Amino acid sequence: MRVRIKDTLAIDKFEPRDNGFKMQKIHMSPGNHKIKNLTQLELLKRETIVAVDLVYSDYPVGEDFTELNRKRMLELYTYFPEIFNRTVITWRVVKQTGVSKTGGINNYFHGFAIYFRPMPTNYAENKLINDIVEGRVKPEDSTLLKVFERHEEWKDMLVVCDVTGSMSPYTAQLLLWIKANQKLRNMKDIIFFNDDDEKSTAQNIKDDPFGIWSVSSGNYKKVMEVALEAMQKGRHIENNLEAICAAIKKYPDGKQKVLMIADNWEDPCDMYLVNYLKKNKIPVRIIVCGVNSSFNMNYLDIARATNGTVHTMEQDLTNLASMKDGTKFKINGIQIMLYKGKFYQMN
Repeated sequence: MRVRIKDTLAIDKFEPRDNGFKMQKIHMSPGNHKIKNLTQLELLKRETIVAVDLVYSDYPVGEDFTELNRKRMLELYTYFPEIFNRTVITWRVVKQTGVSKTGGINNYFHGFAIYFRPMPTNYAENKLINDIVEGRVKPEDSTLLKVFERHEEWKDMLVVCDVTGSMSPYTAQLLLWIKANQKLRNMKDIIFFNDDDEKSTAQNIKDDPFGIWSVSSGNYKKVMEVALEAMQKGRHIENNLEAICAAIKKYPDGKQKVLMIADNWEDPCDMYLVNYLKKNKIPVRIIVCGVNSSFNMNYLDIARATNGTVHTMEQDLTNLASMKDGTKFKINGIQIMLYKGKFYQMN
């Protein structure tokens, strides 16, 4: 449990973040740590959580609320432990100071505001992919198209692509690029991952066959068929590195040309395999999709460990392996620092 109970923001009355995501309030009474609407909290377990605010009131003014807030954190942990160790979730402790001025403490919200990216239906995902590939709509976030345009020198890449959760806009861009730019030969073979094996988070082998689908990039219609199958049969578990291991086992000639397409808002469940990739000198290029208010440090760690690179819609980070401790830099305006061999987002 990494969260430290320290005020992030003091404000008269809580207002939700304007971060482009949906938000659900988890209510608690003033001065109490018990969750009042557990049903709504259970429903959130289907979604991708991106941020959490703990909201309380400084009333009576000056009282120490540390123990109450600690109990509230433990209450949330009891029902939703998986969100506490996810890299990309940002946390705030919001102190409301307006009660002493206005009175009416019950008019103020107390509890957790949980921000999430809703999981789309299979129908919605399939429709969006078809609409983008057929040119009926343009992708709102064109990360893949922008990166591919910058790197036409990439040839015969072994692509390892996440098709879990809300990755359909990026899957569509991959298909659109294959359809429109076949002569460039940017990519040769593709592995889609979307693990259907819940034991993946505890496994200790690098050749688990579950949740991995492969296809040649020669025919975009065939690639789409396999991508849709992977989307429908998987179970929203990000087996990123497992998929790379499977890819180089099936296509050993692609060992030096691995390109991972990853979801910024999900953590790989198999980070222990990074040592295998490092030992076997397999550099991993990573396109990180969906970056806005936060950046997933796992992908920087993978690229640094494997002498790989990281790419976003606007940037290419090619010197991660040679960075010295204490180096600071920005990705999409997000300040990041390398400290004791690990990357951290600076708030």
